[in-house]
Amino acid sequence: MADDALPTELLDSDIPPSARVVELWGDPVLEALDEPAEYHKALSKIPVPINNVICVELLHWQVINGGFWQYFYNSYGITAKGAIQGFVAMGLERHAELTHQACALFGEYFPEDRSARMDLVGESVGDGIDFEALDDAFYALEENDQNSAVVALGRICNGRVEGAVAIKPLQQGAVVTILSYESFRRP
Repeated sequence: MADDALPTELLDSDIPPSARVVELWGDPVLEALDEPAEYHKALSKIPVPINNVICVELLHWQVINGGFWQYFYNSYGITAKGAIQGFVAMGLERHAELTHQACALFGEYFPEDRSARMDLVGESVGDGIDFEALDDAFYALEENDQNSAVVALGRICNGRVEGAVAIKPLQQGAVVTILSYESFRRP
């Protein structure tokens, strides 16, 4: 079956809208995660609302899967400042604060370089920086559906919030359009 013949239900339900934003816009960012200068260059070419979704989605995937340790140990940790910006734009101030607190555990200067972060977090959970309390607080936020990052990302990516990124499923895939560049505050 050709892609253009896939039922709309598969396109709409199999991939969360925020994951689709990463899929459609994220390659330049993902390819540059281990090169700070290239990462910032890639971000500068993408609209801020898209950056917000990408950075929040990447942090969420990693923290839910393996905590802040995994997020910072892996290449995705470079997106922390962008994720904080995205959380604030989405009205998720507590998520932003937890991420900021996790970054602060690295000291005065957050290392964008992955190997520097890896040295500080340790080879495995418990070898370096202890993120357990922050992980627990983040997981608790995600248990509250109304204030979870998943719900906020869904609202934004479905265009349910002023200034949101809207994903419009089409017969042959999806198109992302920017409705406006204003704040993403929850209704």
